[in-house]
Amino acid sequence: MKKMIETVLPLREINASAIADRAKKGHPGNMHLWWNRSPIDSSAALLKAAIENGPTGDDSSTQDVLLRKLIQIAEGDTSNPCLSGTAYPTVCDPFSGYGGLTIAAQTLGLKVEAGDLNSVATLLTKAAAEIPARFSDSKAVNPDAENKMYFGSEGLAADIAYYGEQIKQKARQKLSACYHEVKTIDSESASVYSWIWVRTMRCPNPACGCEMPLASSYVLSRNKGHEYWAEPEVVGKKIHFSVHQGICPDGRESNKHGSKGAKFICPACGQITKDEDVKNAGIAHQLHIQLMAVCIQDQKEKSFREADEDQISAASVETPDDIPSGMIPDNTRWFSTPAFGLTKYADLYTPRQLQLMTTLCNLVSEEILQITRDAVIAGMSQGTLPLEEGGSGALAYGQAVGVYLALVIGKLANYQSTICTWDNRNGNVRAAFTRQAIPMTWVFAEGNPFSKPTGNYETLLKNVVDSVACLHARTEVVAKQKNAVTMQFPDHSIMFTELPYYENVGYADLSDYFYIWLRKCLKDVCLKLFEKIVTSKEELSSIPEHYNGDTKRAIASYQYGIQQMLDNFHEKASEEYPSVLFFEYGKRDEAAISQSVETELSPFENLVDSIFHSGFGVTGIWPVRTEKPNQRFESFRVAVVFRKIDASLPETTRRGFINALKRELPTLLDTAYGASIEETDKPVAGLGMGMQVFSKFHQVINADGSKMGIHDALNIIYQEVNEYLTIHAVAADTEEA
Repeated sequence: MKKMIETVLPLREINASAIADRAKKGHPGNMHLWWNRSPIDSSAALLKAAIENGPTGDDSSTQDVLLRKLIQIAEGDTSNPCLSGTAYPTVCDPFSGYGGLTIAAQTLGLKVEAGDLNSVATLLTKAAAEIPARFSDSKAVNPDAENKMYFGSEGLAADIAYYGEQIKQKARQKLSACYHEVKTIDSESASVYSWIWVRTMRCPNPACGCEMPLASSYVLSRNKGHEYWAEPEVVGKKIHFSVHQGICPDGRESNKHGSKGAKFICPACGQITKDEDVKNAGIAHQLHIQLMAVCIQDQKEKSFREADEDQISAASVETPDDIPSGMIPDNTRWFSTPAFGLTKYADLYTPRQLQLMTTLCNLVSEEILQITRDAVIAGMSQGTLPLEEGGSGALAYGQAVGVYLALVIGKLANYQSTICTWDNRNGNVRAAFTRQAIPMTWVFAEGNPFSKPTGNYETLLKNVVDSVACLHARTEVVAKQKNAVTMQFPDHSIMFTELPYYENVGYADLSDYFYIWLRKCLKDVCLKLFEKIVTSKEELSSIPEHYNGDTKRAIASYQYGIQQMLDNFHEKASEEYPSVLFFEYGKRDEAAISQSVETELSPFENLVDSIFHSGFGVTGIWPVRTEKPNQRFESFRVAVVFRKIDASLPETTRRGFINALKRELPTLLDTAYGASIEETDKPVAGLGMGMQVFSKFHQVINADGSKMGIHDALNIIYQEVNEYLTIHAVAADTEEA
């Protein structure tokens, strides 16, 4: 029997939910950065639609009830959605990312098997779904815990808050010499808000040799009425920075020459560096950093002052011996720093930042032991199984809280490296990842983690606490590190996952930035997850750099991996329920489908072809956007619905298929378009209804005896859908007239 997702959806409301899904207070996405997060509520609505039977006949009242229920779920109301029981399928999410789709399935009460090849993604899914379910309704164990009933993850959140604060206080005491307070104009003590640094190198002019700044901007604040700027002054072979209040004069805002390349003007002799001069200096380890200004925030406003000896001394600490190792990939698409000699992740931090991060990581290990002791005192059984092996006693609980404390430190890494730039418009520290890349920076900001800049420790801890407190796990989840291509699926399962889109995001490479710190915190807790120095680079993608620059080989490997995964899944796939793959549909796909002559399958066509090749049929394609429709976007997200098809289905001719389309498609489109759907989404949704007709045949035979391919089928459906839309548009215009 057809399910709701194969007939009609309240697509307008589902899309509104997906677009609005942002990491606001309490959102699971606030636990840690991940790229391309799958929305939760809209996904829960789609999954519910894949489980619920669609309306039969002309029963419009039943359809309206079902649509209203889906709208409620899309809007976040999951008060009574339980679908638990052996009759329902196991939901498999083999590309779990941060766990959005897993949470969606969990809120419906369905059994979930999730995971990812990426260790960071697997850890995030465990933190978002598996751990909260294991310790649901557990009491807080910290010495200050209230003696009350705790529901969901409230107890877990209370302990994260308490022990996270303990780590902060211990770290602040250990690092007191590194984070001095300063005197304000009113002679009161105040914490430094942030330090503004600039990279330097020796001037390439042999006659000069000045230690010149490489400053993309000397402007410290553009805040109206509170402008500040720094001026480089040559003192012998050194540069001293004076800080001025007021608008920076024209021509003094930077010594950068031009907009491209690492070209800078020496303030001593006027020599302009070449790009290779700066790169050679970096490779020779002759790029240095210099404190340009210190930002103070008192009760009134931010102000800036010159770096004195006290502040310079506080930052001049020894590099710790126990910093994590890890090489930055030599991939210029996402990583600019190796070209300038910053080849290790540890190279991206100041010595003080390395002291901070290693101190915090070491404190997590210590705190796990204390949490375990406190849990036993609070009455929790000691337990012999650790968290990694499914334990639920005091040992596992201490490790579980440690996971979230590690995530706080992972989040802190995003604001504590030399990749973090200074936003002189709002006076704050920018995160390292403002886009999916690690760029080279010239002026960077080091925020005081114990003060109030964006990304301070206290705020990040609160982010994690609030997120955990809002998790209400209904069913147990198993989240393991696994390769989706070779994984073994359980019987009677459905796939509900977001596929990686070719080379769109280098998850494995980018996540190493966080992996090295998470590993330092948790390598003794999650032995299997963090056994490698960096993440596995065997991820399913078409990144050419993973194939010695061979783009064709990379694409072929990606497509083969998708095919192999679907082949493996087919044997275990549910006979009753459809599965859903989230993918991207772009202008390239539309251009290919609209052309009657096939040249090469587009990415979307290739996915559909793989689905059919594995013995499935496509029964729906729904645009589920995470951004508002915009002509500038090259692609948008779609949900591809597919299910097992009977091998005994009849075959037909090309003419027979076209006749079936003309006979059945209008009714299917009437139903699909009968609910709330935007005009821009109708063409793609129509393709899904047309593929549903195509899936009724074992094969379609062309006039020359060949088997009709996916491109031809989609092209024919494309024309039929356009004809339907044109006829109905004319009819609507006639009625209005």
